[in-house]
Amino acid sequence: MFAPLSFAAGALTWSAAEYCIHRFVGHGPRRKRPASLRAQLTLEGLAGAFNEEHLAHHSDPQYFAPTSQKLLAATAAMTAATLVASVLLGPRRGIAYGLGFGLAYGGYEVLHRRIHTHAPRNAYGRWMRRHHLYHHHKTPRANHGVTSPVWDRWIKTEEQLGTQEPLRIPRKVAPPWMLDAQGEIAEQFAADYVLVGSAAKSKPGAETPGSASPNSR
Repeated sequence: MFAPLSFAAGALTWSAAEYCIHRFVGHGPRRKRPASLRAQLTLEGLAGAFNEEHLAHHSDPQYFAPTSQKLLAATAAMTAATLVASVLLGPRRGIAYGLGFGLAYGGYEVLHRRIHTHAPRNAYGRWMRRHHLYHHHKTPRANHGVTSPVWDRWIKTEEQLGTQEPLRIPRKVAPPWMLDAQGEIAEQFAADYVLVGSAAKSKPGAETPGSASPNSR
């Protein structure tokens, strides 16, 4: 028999992990990715890989870690969650917990990618993009939850612009879905975003207006 409470607990655990991993690993101290595959499957190895890939994603928001790497991390995390929960709760509840954790993690990966690659379709999609792109281009010290504001609000790390204030997006890293055929903000997104800076590559060491350093904490 399925264990819905354990499934929900697994999903909630991922939600908390999403916040903590993003805040304390993605924007924590610099870490080195281990050379061997075996070392990469340890907690320290997974943290090093995530830190490295996350900083690369902040430098280029259209960059994402390879799918094979994400699947490897997801398999390791879901297996560990299922085994620990099975020991503590029994096999039936442990498997349900692991499934909840894994599906929530998978949902996060899909939604995070779509923030950068697809236009919003509803109010939630609009909120999620404004919330996350604020983290990218205003300050990486805020809005660590990608799919939910719950933890940011509870821990007081949520920041928002006024509903009538557009978010400043550096022109050279603006997501394609946001732009019209002329490379300007599409009319339907003009209330939410405004382009700043030049489309040309910036000089080494120069900061793009409106863009936050991924290492700021």
